[in-house]
Amino acid sequence: MKGSGKEFQFFRGKLRLIQPEEHRVSVDLVVFLSHVKGIKKSSKVADLGAGFGFLSFSVAKKFGCRVLAIERNEEAFNLLKENIRLNSLDELVTPVKLDIRKVEEGFRRGEFDAVLANPPFYPREYGVEDGGFHFEGDTGLRDFISASSYLLRDGGYLNLLLPAFRLYEAFLYMKEFNLPPRFMSVIYPTVKKEGKLCILSSVRNVPGPLRVEKPILINREEGGYTQEVESLLEGFL
Repeated sequence: MKGSGKEFQFFRGKLRLIQPEEHRVSVDLVVFLSHVKGIKKSSKVADLGAGFGFLSFSVAKKFGCRVLAIERNEEAFNLLKENIRLNSLDELVTPVKLDIRKVEEGFRRGEFDAVLANPPFYPREYGVEDGGFHFEGDTGLRDFISASSYLLRDGGYLNLLLPAFRLYEAFLYMKEFNLPPRFMSVIYPTVKKEGKLCILSSVRNVPGPLRVEKPILINREEGGYTQEVESLLEGFL
């Protein structure tokens, strides 16, 4: 990971992270965090493909819950461990070096209350690789949803961030693995542009109507973030 030695601060310094140059935290992740479902202090949460830990740490600090940060890449895993130390989160966040396609080797079925997943956005048939950050390699969206179904108890929540063009695909996998979608939000760059990203939350083995929540606008037409996003960046933690 090139340039992984620089420290960045988030949420007015409440979170400190060393992050790689080629994979920085985006505002979309902060918006995603503000819409996660089914997490409280007593929850046991899995972060699939945790990377250097932004989602794991933010959720652990926000809710005071226990998070298992699952990552297989050696460099990302070492950075994850360093960031746990940097934020004194060793009592809440546990790093787990494991391939999500083999979660049964590390965990019992149904032992988690919630799962976070921010899979690579672009499917492997696009034919481009960038180390697994944005383009799938040997692990795809179906693998993330399958692993989530295995890890979650009945009634547990999957929280998934994915591009809008993969919604239909995600719905098919969710049906296959007993994860009916229950909440959806669409993220728009501006009011005049089409939706690019979606936040999906499903509840394992609990079917019901899909609630489409109000749209999320990232930027104002005249420039700069919207007030909603500014408030999240300042006050999520």
